[in-house]
Amino acid sequence: MEYLPAYIRILKQGGLVALATSVNDSPNVRIVNYCCDENNPSVIYFSTTADSDKIAELGENDKTAFTTIPNSSDDVPHVRSHSASVRKSDLSLNDVKDLFLEHYPGLAEMYETIGDALTVYEIHVKEADVIVDMENFGKVTF
Repeated sequence: MEYLPAYIRILKQGGLVALATSVNDSPNVRIVNYCCDENNPSVIYFSTTADSDKIAELGENDKTAFTTIPNSSDDVPHVRSHSASVRKSDLSLNDVKDLFLEHYPGLAEMYETIGDALTVYEIHVKEADVIVDMENFGKVTF
């Protein structure tokens, strides 16, 4: 089975991402909104304020792990990776705003209010596990 189409589908339909940081052997996990561009599937975007603790931690160690969080407890499909890194994007929020709003239509008002304070970051995925269901799971590599 080819897992890239499932990877893209799960990312497009998923709820949130649990994003892990680690500094001085002290792990930390945050829940973030995200979006992806199916034409560039190895990159997942999220936005936050540039002065957030997670960005300070990622500035010390850009290696990250993440897992998507399904929309309901009945959902099994998810993507997870321990082979990823984070960096500040060259794209602005306006550049990826439509991707975010496609994933989270309810964010439109928030972006109107605080969008100028948000910076876009990219999770660069090298390899990810794709869990379609209890019998179908595999890897994608970029």
